[in-house]
Amino acid sequence: MPRSPNLTRADRVGYLVGGIALILWALRRPSWTRAAAAGLGGWTLYQAYTGSNPMLKPLGIRVNREPAQAELAETIVVEEAITISRPRAEVYAYFARPEHLPALADADVDIARNVVDEELAWRGLRGDKLAHFGSLSFRDAPGARGTIVAAHLEYAPSGGSLGAALARVMGRAPQRLVADALRRARAILETGEAPSTSGQPSGRR
Repeated sequence: MPRSPNLTRADRVGYLVGGIALILWALRRPSWTRAAAAGLGGWTLYQAYTGSNPMLKPLGIRVNREPAQAELAETIVVEEAITISRPRAEVYAYFARPEHLPALADADVDIARNVVDEELAWRGLRGDKLAHFGSLSFRDAPGARGTIVAAHLEYAPSGGSLGAALARVMGRAPQRLVADALRRARAILETGEAPSTSGQPSGRR
């Protein structure tokens, strides 16, 4: 089994049903066209078995089947890191304000863990239901170059892995939100100004 699956359980069920349907359709009246369909069905079944679609790999989609938060059956994992040329205490103080956390906008933030100058963790709630959870860790960059901020976010995808992939392509995915939040923090802390265009490629990570 692959170490980094990128299909959710719902995706795998869909692939299983679709693969079987293609093979059964091909067997009814064998032809070259239907043989190709059977091959596609077999490939689809293989992806259902392994839990991985190679076409999603370049998009960085990764599924966690055993999240740390038991309220979520499985999650999409987002990880980003950035170096900010400011002291760790200053960077931590910026992110200690809940509005600066790279949390999903449609959820209420509840701080779950707070280790001064080292770690912040939160839960994103919609009503009384957990929608996502995440954490930030802070460590000194080598050569006294500032602070390395590592972000980890896990969320429940409403449209499965394919929905997450579509959101990623359209620039609306949580991956984009986390990366933008880190870049914005660096710009504000290093220059005192927010970046003028969200999502611009960053020269230094």
